[in-house]
Amino acid sequence: MNKVLQLKKNLTQLAILDATFEVFGSESHQYQFKPCLSNKDIQVFESRYNITLPSEYRNFLLEIGNGGAGPGYGLSGLSGIESEDVIPEKLYPENYEILSKPFPFTKAWNNLDLIVKNNTDLVTNNNDYFDDKFIQGTLTITNYGCGIYAMLIVTGEQSGKIWIDDRTNDNGIYPACLSFCHAFHDINPDDSYPNSNNEEQPLSFYDWYEDWLNRSLEQIRQSSET
Repeated sequence: MNKVLQLKKNLTQLAILDATFEVFGSESHQYQFKPCLSNKDIQVFESRYNITLPSEYRNFLLEIGNGGAGPGYGLSGLSGIESEDVIPEKLYPENYEILSKPFPFTKAWNNLDLIVKNNTDLVTNNNDYFDDKFIQGTLTITNYGCGIYAMLIVTGEQSGKIWIDDRTNDNGIYPACLSFCHAFHDINPDDSYPNSNNEEQPLSFYDWYEDWLNRSLEQIRQSSET
């Protein structure tokens, strides 16, 4: 069975088993998906921002849906396909041109020296810390809550991988690795999860999505047995 068919099968099982929406964020998406995109839709988007979407994500958009059920509060869909669409502030950086610039990191990053504080340790300026240059080449595809976002890297060496923007909590930017998923893909995720180990590798889009799906299925099955 190919990957997309397996995902669809498991998604159907999860939607049936989790009828009361126990999985974190499932009340937001209720295991529904927005309509799939066409090749033309995707080509319009890629041409507009001068990028090529990673193949796994492209196939997901074509065969499963343009946003919906997924980790956190669900997957964000691509916007800006039509000229009249308004692109949400958190979905893409304000300067859309930076989508085509390569993502700058291969290891976890957190430079708290960029945050300016006064004598009482209150933050007076964190604009440099939140500069969009640190998330160039990314699409923010999931909101985990508490200011934690998952990003799909679309440009550069890490293309196709998932990284986490946790700067709101002063934890910087780091790979969505297995230990992160272990903490955040449980029924009751640990929102205080710290920065990832520098040695851990980011998961690909499918591996990250499948991790959430498989853990959710396992947890719901265990819950039904108790």
